[in-house]
Amino acid sequence: MSSIAVDVRTELSEAPLRPYHWLLVGLVALATVFDGYDTFIPSYILHFVAHEWSLAPSTAGLLMSSGLIGFGVGSLTHGVIADRIGRRPTLIAGLFIAGVFSVLTGAFGTSFTPFVVLRMLTGLGLGVLLPLGTAYVNEYLPDRVHNRLAVLGGTGFALGGVLAAVLGVTLTESGNWPALFYVGGAGILLGLVYLAVFPESVEFLVSRGQTEQAARLLARIRPERAELYRTAGLTSAPQPPARDLRLVLGSSYRRRTLALWMSSFLLLFCVYGLSTWTPQLMIQRGHGFVSGYAFGAVMQGMSIVGAVLGGFVADRYLGARRSVTLWCGLGVAAVLVVAFTDGALGNLLAVGAAGLFIFGGQFLLNNICAITYPVQARGTGEGLMLGVGRIGGILGPYLGGALLGAFGGTSVLFVAVAVAAALAVLSTSFVTGRGEGAISDAGARRQGIVA
Repeated sequence: MSSIAVDVRTELSEAPLRPYHWLLVGLVALATVFDGYDTFIPSYILHFVAHEWSLAPSTAGLLMSSGLIGFGVGSLTHGVIADRIGRRPTLIAGLFIAGVFSVLTGAFGTSFTPFVVLRMLTGLGLGVLLPLGTAYVNEYLPDRVHNRLAVLGGTGFALGGVLAAVLGVTLTESGNWPALFYVGGAGILLGLVYLAVFPESVEFLVSRGQTEQAARLLARIRPERAELYRTAGLTSAPQPPARDLRLVLGSSYRRRTLALWMSSFLLLFCVYGLSTWTPQLMIQRGHGFVSGYAFGAVMQGMSIVGAVLGGFVADRYLGARRSVTLWCGLGVAAVLVVAFTDGALGNLLAVGAAGLFIFGGQFLLNNICAITYPVQARGTGEGLMLGVGRIGGILGPYLGGALLGAFGGTSVLFVAVAVAAALAVLSTSFVTGRGEGAISDAGARRQGIVA
């Protein structure tokens, strides 16, 4: 072997954009499609089970939030596993768990208690897919297109939400809502495919001394340097003095970690509060059953626009942190318009804008988190942020239902979301500062994280 040392992080950051990058982004996006679909389908069964199961508004909120409880546990715990055994086996296991319990929910979740229990178990698998997929794809992307491509991987989650809205209308016309959960079982088939085609992270392989496999993957991204990779010594970031939670909450990272957690908590309160209740509230405003569900599809679809546009703004103009702060502020205005607008067109435009800015802002925040920590703690950091954030996601539907039950009408939920988004403007402004071993100072400045 040559005495030349090649830093794999530099090789990946400076690589030209290749078709292999698009393949990896597509694989992550496909996994998160199932995540988003299975997460949001409970919103489209409430119309059918609320009366049959005698659900009060707050209880209905718990029904919607139950999967997020398991989601939070999965997010909090999987990162440590992924940082120890690898991204590939952990993500594939998440697909299998989510798919199996989705099918079981359709078959046996025919009353409130078994439904809630099975949704919690489904969430254990779902909690793996988005945070780990985000951390994974960030480990492969070149700096110059980093935010734009990374959000494309995460926007599979939003596409899943759109799919949930479409199938929520077409498959349940006769009241056959369990069919929605049987569709979620396709995650099992996807997991089988990923056993053959989903590669491990290059940085993780090098950190574990598996340099031959890492060299083969690097050669697919930079084929002109394949011979160098076969003969050189591949290196990654130095082993940090701590790992896992000890590193994430260590003195070098603590401030940014806490700011990320608070921002994710507030934004996911908004995302899940809006996703759960918007279709039902639009039906109450007289827009009709199909139109009410269409509002949910528009919101999810516009989140993709918001994520991609936000990634472009972050890469070219403002940097990631300032872009998230701006998106949160515009989200406040959009949700307030929803709260106090009665017309169909005004509601549609404002709901779309809320999806664009608030949902899109969360995708950008996921990317910031992924590039904050070194490879030895990246899965842990992303999982912990989204695990804490899922507490906000649980509270969004539940407190939204409680507020609607206490105050009536349709506006109070949107006002509560606007308050949370306004607080997120403040919390995201603290997502700054340096962390040792996260990314280079030059890379951090390009991403707009280092002040």
